[in-house]
Amino acid sequence: MVISMEIWNRQKRILFSFCVFLAFMFACTLISRAVYASKLPQVSVESPRRIAISHRVETEGIVRQGREYAVNALAGLRVRTVYAHVGDRVTANTVLFDIDMEDLKRQIQEKELAVKKLQIGIADGEKNQAKRQEKMLTDQVRVNEDYVRAWQEAQNNWNKAEWQRQVAQRNLDDFLNHPVSMTSEADRKAAKEKYEAWVKEGERLKEISVQAKADWDAAGRKAASENTTVSGNAADSGSAGEVEIAKDRYERMRAAYDAHMGTPVMKPDYSAEDAALYAWEKEKIALEDTLYMAVWSRNDMEAAKEKALAEAKRSLEDAAAFGDADSSLELSRLELTALLSELAVYREAYRAQGKFYPGVDGIVTGVRISPGERVPDGAAVICADLSAPLQFTVSLSKEQKRYVNQGDVATLLLGSGKGEEYRVDYIAQSEANPELYEARIPLRDGIGTIGQSGTFAVDAQSETYSCCIPIAALREDAGRRKFVYIVNERSGILGKELAAEAVYVKVLDQNDTYAAIEGGVIDSGTELIVASTEPIEDRAVIRYRE
Repeated sequence: MVISMEIWNRQKRILFSFCVFLAFMFACTLISRAVYASKLPQVSVESPRRIAISHRVETEGIVRQGREYAVNALAGLRVRTVYAHVGDRVTANTVLFDIDMEDLKRQIQEKELAVKKLQIGIADGEKNQAKRQEKMLTDQVRVNEDYVRAWQEAQNNWNKAEWQRQVAQRNLDDFLNHPVSMTSEADRKAAKEKYEAWVKEGERLKEISVQAKADWDAAGRKAASENTTVSGNAADSGSAGEVEIAKDRYERMRAAYDAHMGTPVMKPDYSAEDAALYAWEKEKIALEDTLYMAVWSRNDMEAAKEKALAEAKRSLEDAAAFGDADSSLELSRLELTALLSELAVYREAYRAQGKFYPGVDGIVTGVRISPGERVPDGAAVICADLSAPLQFTVSLSKEQKRYVNQGDVATLLLGSGKGEEYRVDYIAQSEANPELYEARIPLRDGIGTIGQSGTFAVDAQSETYSCCIPIAALREDAGRRKFVYIVNERSGILGKELAAEAVYVKVLDQNDTYAAIEGGVIDSGTELIVASTEPIEDRAVIRYRE
């Protein structure tokens, strides 16, 4: 009993020691896990959401004139004084510049002399033109007569050829209506077969008759021999019977042969018919050749007729035309009209004492003339029309243009005023720089001044994307490919643990806050790492931020 108690106590001590060991190991595991987890990067996560991406385009622009007009003067006039400068505000009665009056007077005299020369040249040209037209009318009458004569001659030749063709056709038709009478091939064959059968039958009867004669002769010789060597009536009577039979048979065969030859069948002979047919065919060929030559001649006359008429018609058309094109007279008239208009402007400038005015109120934006120099071709002075609304212009990059379109509402802030909403009236690629776009907005009356700076802002909203992530979750590798880190659970040395996994994505749109990515890679239940206490890499073990 004492031994049993000692054993039991010993087992209790062993069991207690083992439990203490297990508790110690569990505590060590907890401490190790705590120490291991304390060294892991802590991450903050968010899930994708369904939202629209907003964009704000904001840039600087400037106020410009809405409309410009040009003050022109005839090119070549010498400028005496320029009164206008860029930026000057002018009225309808402000003198912009004036020209040298002596030079203007000399040019007017030169223009008047040129007008006189043109008028004289035009008068001479009109007389010459009348003479040419009269000659052309005479030529037209003559060519028309030649055309009628050529047509009649060609028609007569064709009529003659056509008559010859008709005669040849009629002769051939009459000849073909009287063909040679010929025995048909069937009749020829039947006659030939009948003649050959008659000959063959005669030969057969002749052969039988000859054989019967031979038999008769043989019977006679046999009977004579028997009479010499044999005596008695019975022998004589038998031989004599045979001779009579052979004789009778010969006579019947000979009679049949004579009767057959007495009714002869003539041998067919068609040589006369064949000769007549040959002559008829030869005559037909000759008549056909005559018709062919007549048709050929008629066709030649037809071609010659068409050619003669075409040449006569071409000559008629050439005569109907007014000869070679001569536009010198019309050009002289046009030159005279332009010169008279130009002279009128010169005279108007002379009456105005050589002074030029803007005509309406405005601001000078360009001066292209200088004192002592001659007026160049084009505008001499350019002015902004103050009666037209001003425009706010701004340059946009290609990226900004994606979110700004014609008709969009924009907010303009000019100077120290408050922002006002306007609609984008015009937007197009810049002619000066294809990488930029120019947008224009007409301003309301009384708003802005030329050259004033301002701020242009447009808020654009994209379509609603089903998978939008915080921009902080979007990363980029060395190859500029976009990817995100997502949180995955896996088995580790201390059990279940969290790990970061790199997933590459395709960005559809983005702003400063969110990026829309193509669906299918991640979904609304995916946890995206947006921040971490330490840099992380693919498959790195992590824990949630506490």
